[in-house]
Amino acid sequence: MTNSTSPAVQAVQSPQFQSYLNNDGIDELTPISRKHRVSNLSLSDLNQWQNGLTKLSSSTSLSNKSSSSNLKKVDSLAKLSRNSSIIRRKKKTVIDHPRVASYAFCFDIDGVILRGPDTIPEASKALKMLGGENKYNITVPSIFVTNGGGKPESARATDLSKRLGVNITPEQIIQGHTPMKDLVNVYSSVLVVGGVGNVCRNVAESYGFKNVYTPLDILKWNPAVTPYHDLTEEEKVAARAVDFSKISIEAILVFADSRNWAADQQIILELLLSKNGVMGTECTTYDEGPSIYFAHSDFIWATNYKLSRYGMGALQVSIAALYREHTGHELKVNRFGKPQKGTFKFANKVLAHWRQGVLDDHLKKLSIDDPNSHEADILINEQGEEIINQAKLESYNYDSDEDSSEGEFKEPLAVVGKEDKITLELPPASTVYFVGDTPESDIRFANSHDSSWHSILVKTGVYKDGTVPKYTPKYLCENVLEAVKYAIEREHEKELLEWNETAVEDDDDKSIRINFSDLMMTPSSTVEKEKTPVPAIVKRPHPVVVAQDLEELEVPSLLSQEIEKVKDVKVTK
Repeated sequence: MTNSTSPAVQAVQSPQFQSYLNNDGIDELTPISRKHRVSNLSLSDLNQWQNGLTKLSSSTSLSNKSSSSNLKKVDSLAKLSRNSSIIRRKKKTVIDHPRVASYAFCFDIDGVILRGPDTIPEASKALKMLGGENKYNITVPSIFVTNGGGKPESARATDLSKRLGVNITPEQIIQGHTPMKDLVNVYSSVLVVGGVGNVCRNVAESYGFKNVYTPLDILKWNPAVTPYHDLTEEEKVAARAVDFSKISIEAILVFADSRNWAADQQIILELLLSKNGVMGTECTTYDEGPSIYFAHSDFIWATNYKLSRYGMGALQVSIAALYREHTGHELKVNRFGKPQKGTFKFANKVLAHWRQGVLDDHLKKLSIDDPNSHEADILINEQGEEIINQAKLESYNYDSDEDSSEGEFKEPLAVVGKEDKITLELPPASTVYFVGDTPESDIRFANSHDSSWHSILVKTGVYKDGTVPKYTPKYLCENVLEAVKYAIEREHEKELLEWNETAVEDDDDKSIRINFSDLMMTPSSTVEKEKTPVPAIVKRPHPVVVAQDLEELEVPSLLSQEIEKVKDVKVTK
């Protein structure tokens, strides 16, 4: 007869099971929605079609290179740039000139790019397609957001570059512990857990942490802390001689998967129950121990073995269960990695910087003294300042302040600050495609925070084909190459639709052309401008925009009256 208090009976009669890993409130989040449309036109096309609005006047800027005022002209018609569709274009059936996409990609690594030590065969072609090797000649910015870690971002980038045959930089890599850089100024002494030997210690020190210890150091100090493990010769070399009876550990940072669960759990729990993080002490109120941070919460992950393996999330569950059993209290855990909000904010910041870099690489930059400076998109003056020559006017200005995460997107402005320097903000990505293999972390991550993120689940990792994922992706496909092809085609349709919204069928459409140099002014030229009659706007039956005619852009006839109203607007310092 079964005892009424047996675990089996309790399991039936207990309330609904609550996972240790799902107590973070992420499932209750409502993804933010954008209040304004973000253009699907490529970032470089937004520059090309609006280049008259803030570009330097070739007649003044390049002829008088010593004049700061001339170099930093402010366009009184900047307000017209708020919708790139005001500029006439020819209709197209395919957009295939070289350009930088308005959308972007984020990839998980394990189960999407790699599977254990092996590279997933389709991954290399997928990344090369994003680099511009596609029928639309579009370059798509991409970064990697993995819950993995235990090595420097530079080492991860080098490994991926060799495997994929493309150049991956450390700036594109976000590992589970990468956001812990922000804790450097918070804690002076930390215990770093996970990884092999001193690798994670070295990573933490490279972030800027000053006093970094490992479980191996503690075992060297007193082997009786965990009596079932003797240090190997390699571990003895990696361990540092420290008297932990005199050291206060302020935080425990689990950087990577534990290589010795028994020893790591023993040490972590002792510190959590200690007085002020000192080994060999015990606090009866359980509230004086160090804070604990986990780089991620993946319960399982995919290797080259046929079944998934337990990961850092499982270690977290084990420690939390032991802590509650010992104290009767819930362990307060600080989590990074997917699907946490902190990692999402960090990824947005990294992605914005990388998109700006890809756009900058696409644009031509030359010194103001270069004989071919008139061909440059960006001019660099004697002080090393970058001055806009071909405008960087995008559709909307993204407020990247982490404290104002309400999804608000402001209209663009050409901001005149100190020394009349013009600052233009990069718009947010029109769509961010996140490709992952784990519904509980990857898809949950992409679905929870921002509605402009588009989750794609692949079948090359944790997810098993034919099962129902706990978190539903917006698209399900076989592998990363199919994911990239799907997104490129989807975005080309959107880009083409917006391109043709105001495009003309042929040359019979009548529009006007204006010379923006007549409408741009600086404070120093305002007086002279008032004394000089404004040239008449001439209607031309067959407008043609040519590359050499950089000062002129076609504007629909319906806007001519609005242009007349604003062209004499004065700009003050």
